[in-house]
Amino acid sequence: MAAKKDNRLAWGISLLVFGLLFLIKQFHIIPPEFSSIVFDFRNFPFLLGIIFLLIHSNKNIGLILILAGVLFRLSDIIHYTRHISDYIWPVLLIVAGAFVIFSRKIGK
Repeated sequence: MAAKKDNRLAWGISLLVFGLLFLIKQFHIIPPEFSSIVFDFRNFPFLLGIIFLLIHSNKNIGLILILAGVLFRLSDIIHYTRHISDYIWPVLLIVAGAFVIFSRKIGK
């Protein structure tokens, strides 16, 4: 019975959040630049996933929805992080060096 109540609460809050967002959009309260980000369909699974993670007792639903949202945004994530690969090896070398130094001191 508790799972059914969690399910109803999560869906009810989701509907309230989306309803309020769309009402705010209709009143033109949100600037157009921000509105295009908020009302992009690719963000809806991510927002639903966060709501389900916070409210629903079964966290798997929230994790699956967040994963779907991340997959919808994967091209954007790759676009913004394409130059991070230039820093991976130096950072890994620094971490490895710090690990060697500090693990040796801890062992003494």
